[in-house]
Amino acid sequence: MKTIAPVSAVIPAYNAEGFISEAIESVRSQTLPVAELIVVADGSTDGTAQIAEAMGARVLSDGSAGLSAARNRCVRESSQPWIAFLDSDDIWEPEKIERQMEIACRNPEVALVACDYSVFDEWEIILESALDKYRAGYEAQPKRRSEQGAIIDQLDQGFADAYYFLLASNVMVRRDLLETTELFDESLHCAEEFDCFMRVLANHPMGIVETSLVRRREHQDSTSLRYPQATLSCLAATYKVIENPELYPAATARLCADWLPGNLRHSGARLIWDGQAKRGRDLLLQSARLELSLRTVVALATSVAPAGISRKLMEARYYLSRKLGI
Repeated sequence: MKTIAPVSAVIPAYNAEGFISEAIESVRSQTLPVAELIVVADGSTDGTAQIAEAMGARVLSDGSAGLSAARNRCVRESSQPWIAFLDSDDIWEPEKIERQMEIACRNPEVALVACDYSVFDEWEIILESALDKYRAGYEAQPKRRSEQGAIIDQLDQGFADAYYFLLASNVMVRRDLLETTELFDESLHCAEEFDCFMRVLANHPMGIVETSLVRRREHQDSTSLRYPQATLSCLAATYKVIENPELYPAATARLCADWLPGNLRHSGARLIWDGQAKRGRDLLLQSARLELSLRTVVALATSVAPAGISRKLMEARYYLSRKLGI
């Protein structure tokens, strides 16, 4: 009989009938089985709940309270000391839990264990390895070696990409620390993982399995950052860290202060693109007071044009920003 990992696998799912069976199958196929699988069918109106129940998952019904609320309910309803998150459109490789538990068991001081991941879409693999993408910062990060990977005792400001590296689907975290750090902030529609995991890591080390054990799926509905609500949530998360630095790693507080002008600019530009010129202009002016840049000047100039024209100008600005870096 196989050993059972003391892990609750939790999947928040909203109208995910196109992906949920593949996600659940990846949990069921683990070389080290998890003790518990919970799916929150977050206000779903399709067959998500029925598919999950038929595959043996414990299914919780929930209103349309959002992703953070669904994750929080999973945590509260779970029974195991470790929580492993999986978004309903992502996939675990078979050895994910086994590799992560090896680090957790050998290093009981760690609060959180992440792993490398790849990114794919309907047609191809977009990214083979996130660690390769963020290699420079990761190699510069002070760490100690461990079986399967490394332990980072304290996040260093030089490893800025760590804040993009930690996804819900590649993280396994101690349940007790999630509870003491107040779980996911349900007021945030984006960057909620960043906010939660940084609070967990404020006074505890993390482990990283240096093998790609998660496949992150990109599709049309997953590109939430194009919506102003998402960019405003990222800005709110930045302010939250700046205003409460004692709750986060010191490096996180310093980085958020550095990121603030850019986050203000990005949020303002998105609001202008969405037709909210005055509100967007106010954020751009705040950005300019902190750090004047050509991007901010261009966005401010765009904001005074008529709504239809300003959106086209903003689309051109985004294109030039991607192509030319301006």
